[in-house]
Amino acid sequence: MVIAQSLDRADPWPTRAAIARAFELLAPAFSDEDVEPFFKFLIQDEALGDRHPDVRRCMLTAGTSVIDLHGKAHLPGLIAMFEAQLSGSTPATEAADQIKEATVILFGRVARHLDSSDKRMPQIVERLIEALKTPSEQVQIAVSDCLAPLVKVMQSPVSDLVDRLLHELFEAPKYGARRGAAYGLAGVVRGAGIAAMKEFNVLERLKVAAEDKKRYEARQGAMFALETLSATLGRLFEPFVIHILPVLLSSFGDATPDVREATHDAARVIMGNMSGYGVKTILPDLLSGLDEKQWRTKKGSIELLGMMAYCAPRQLSQSLPIVIPRLTDVLTDSHAQVRAAANKSLKQFGEVISNPEIQSLVPVFLKAMVDPAKTPNALSSLLKTSFLHYIDHSSLALVSRIQGTEMRLSLTRRVRSSPSSREDCENVVPIRRGRPRRSSVILLLLQIRRTLCRT
Repeated sequence: MVIAQSLDRADPWPTRAAIARAFELLAPAFSDEDVEPFFKFLIQDEALGDRHPDVRRCMLTAGTSVIDLHGKAHLPGLIAMFEAQLSGSTPATEAADQIKEATVILFGRVARHLDSSDKRMPQIVERLIEALKTPSEQVQIAVSDCLAPLVKVMQSPVSDLVDRLLHELFEAPKYGARRGAAYGLAGVVRGAGIAAMKEFNVLERLKVAAEDKKRYEARQGAMFALETLSATLGRLFEPFVIHILPVLLSSFGDATPDVREATHDAARVIMGNMSGYGVKTILPDLLSGLDEKQWRTKKGSIELLGMMAYCAPRQLSQSLPIVIPRLTDVLTDSHAQVRAAANKSLKQFGEVISNPEIQSLVPVFLKAMVDPAKTPNALSSLLKTSFLHYIDHSSLALVSRIQGTEMRLSLTRRVRSSPSSREDCENVVPIRRGRPRRSSVILLLLQIRRTLCRT
């Protein structure tokens, strides 16, 4: 029931956050009788599912502090409480997912008090693996984070756990279970070390699954795994990217929409975690794919190049001057799907532009890239724009592309109108005084771009 008089009242969440902070500071003073009732308050009374995120975070911090100080003396009771919460049925609400996520984190925190030889360790790992089937990404990420430190100390063979997760990843009928298995696999690999990729032949098994023509679930699961491995391992996963490029390129053209969507998500995360060296390493292979006669390969290369829009700013500034001209070149390809992919990839670069003035001109710039005859209109629109905001890297790349096209068109017109002899034409091009006039805005943008590229 909603009380009408309370609708206009402000939520007193700072008071609840202060109480949670007080619990954290009082953790050293907790008696044995206070520990388990406190966690009943967090879980059963739904303090961990508070409607304000700051309160939830403070309550979880207080819970971890109490476990770190008093958890070892209350292992049986806490393990039983957390297992009951994770194994029981919960309503499909946001608060229930938040409580379950926090419970997983607390459960993993409790497990740190166990010795590697403790018989309860496999039980806890088993409960965490079962929690991966929860159709909540928040819970699955929390389980992945908890598995990493446990894998380092568990005595049972890690290979059995990897085999189980890979089987779930490829064979589980439900989307949530396959997604959870991908997060679990990433957590296990992180805990076992990057050498586990080779030791358990993870990459080769993912390649085989990605080429499974009979079941789209296996192909989708392989893409899930590539995404979560890249997100979890970060730059450590970069050496493997060159080996999975053919898989990504072929998966972009998969017949199943769910697989294509998973491939897009995986490529976005992978490209976002690439270093400058990594981008330079894979860029030649992607650019060479644009020259392939097979249109599916060309389309995959274009779509993966479009994912460079999600690279870090430094990598983005280095790659855009190379990528954008090549993408504009294939806008006139004979195959309709290749043209559509190139147009979509260029629009992706437009989506990551943070400058509002340039963002409003993106459609005009894209039309000019397709049809060079429209370049003067695009340049005119740019010169009429007053810049009030920070100019990001992708904005500079687009602007320089338009300005460069206009310069080439102007030089071409001058050469055509000059004497027809080769000697005279060679004398015309280098003359500075005959070049088209450039606005001070363009000169400033070009100077900023040169500075960014040198840094």
